[in-house]
Amino acid sequence: MNWAVKILSSHYGCFNLRATSLNLSYLTLNIIINYGGVLAQPNKKGPIKTVDIFCSSCKTQLFKYRKGGKGALVKCFKERISQDFTKIPCICPSCERAFARPALIRGAPAYKMIGGKVTFK
Repeated sequence: MNWAVKILSSHYGCFNLRATSLNLSYLTLNIIINYGGVLAQPNKKGPIKTVDIFCSSCKTQLFKYRKGGKGALVKCFKERISQDFTKIPCICPSCERAFARPALIRGAPAYKMIGGKVTFK
């Protein structure tokens, strides 16, 4: 069957099309085109600088982490943890207090740190 396709409107990669067949039946389509834009991924190689992450209440070491930047520690990507001293994820092995929550950030598994629960040097 032969179809004729007419673009009705387009807006930022979203197209409204009308496809008409020879027997004059038509179909209106809404097509969204992805321009190849992918969500930003964390750097696989990661930073070279390593920091030690400690529980703020009992000062037990939790991780050795390859941190990038100078800012506060908000999240830890699991692939950047070089040494993990915890037995249960996100729980301090000494005082058994939760210091983070597991999360997916930009498609990568990570820990979101709870404010004030960890310190790093």
